[in-house]
Amino acid sequence: MDKSRETALKVLVRIDKDGAFSNIALKSELSKNKELTQQDRYFITNLVYGVVDKLLTLDYVISKLSKIKLKKISVWILNILRLGIYQIMFMDKVPESAAVNESVNLAKRYGHGASKGFVNGVLRSATRCEIEYPDDKLEYLSVKYSYPIWLCEKFVNDFGYGFCEDLMVAFSKSPRLTLRVNTLNSDIDTVFNALSEYNPEILEDTIICNGFDVSDNELYKKGYISVQDISAQTAGKVLAPKKGDTVIDMCAAPGGKTTQLAEIMENEGRIYAFDMYEHKIDLINKNAKRLGIDIIDAKCQDATVLNNELIGIADKVLCDVPCSGLGIIGRKPEIKWNRQEDLDELLSVQAKILENASRYVKPDGVIVYSTCTINKDENENITDAFLKEHSEFKKTYEKTFYPNTHKGDGFYICKLERL
Repeated sequence: MDKSRETALKVLVRIDKDGAFSNIALKSELSKNKELTQQDRYFITNLVYGVVDKLLTLDYVISKLSKIKLKKISVWILNILRLGIYQIMFMDKVPESAAVNESVNLAKRYGHGASKGFVNGVLRSATRCEIEYPDDKLEYLSVKYSYPIWLCEKFVNDFGYGFCEDLMVAFSKSPRLTLRVNTLNSDIDTVFNALSEYNPEILEDTIICNGFDVSDNELYKKGYISVQDISAQTAGKVLAPKKGDTVIDMCAAPGGKTTQLAEIMENEGRIYAFDMYEHKIDLINKNAKRLGIDIIDAKCQDATVLNNELIGIADKVLCDVPCSGLGIIGRKPEIKWNRQEDLDELLSVQAKILENASRYVKPDGVIVYSTCTINKDENENITDAFLKEHSEFKKTYEKTFYPNTHKGDGFYICKLERL
């Protein structure tokens, strides 16, 4: 029994059956198998994210090749088929024979008597077939790039067909690891040289390299680096807090942007960091301690509820609000399947957080509103509606980052200055 494929199968079943997030389920299963090599872990990660990303495409192929309807196939056998077909159709370096034979072995362990022959038959057929995509343009996008039809329609309406297809291609590429260097403790050249075995590149003041277990790395443990996408880092740079400023981070956990702000401020001043949950406050504090930062005051606070004690105290406010996450599909492909078309409740939360931020910031102060989505309803529409009600603010910066046009996640940033 191949341990790597079995581990990937267990992760996929947890995602499918329990609704687990792919990154959390993957980390949990990998932690149980210390004997796995770095190459094994890389292979498992590619399998899991690949299958989740191509879920609709894989199920489309299975439905064409199987006489049994998808809903009647057990969760274990269905995910064995998905794993096998993904290897056959989307992993050039995996021999078809290995994909078929190891899937049959998994079916022996996790299925009933007939499962072995069923899996063997479907996968043998998959080695001989090519995917026939639908003629309809939206259905073609849906099947080829594995997106729900409503999301295909939305992206085409927002960006046009050609840009939408480019976007989907970009999301399907494996994202590389992006590291922010903690300038309080180290410098970019030192970190770059220490990571030479991972083929690092420097982009602006960020290091991009091949993936490794960051939490087990000495540079991470010593507080020299943090994981933060280059697009997300731009939000802190646009906010640009100064030494000695009072800053509020409205939605701070797990603390990536909060600690970035502290580093920009050279650990001088005060940052109030909000989150609704106590265990997430602990994450912010642990992050700050690891990085040698002591200016963060993490508070258990619902950002949609106004804190009267903080009205008018902030030089800068960061509103990195909860969002649909449609800009980070490349990192969390299950977002495609978990998000619903109706976002009314979420839009209300975003507007309330921005409204409260406007009460906290001083005259001549700055708010940065940001999201990790490319959905205009959550981005331009929110900030435009805010400005209609608040003539005392003006936009001085607005940009949406797309993974097909920038080397980073999809992200929206808007700078609002109080007059």
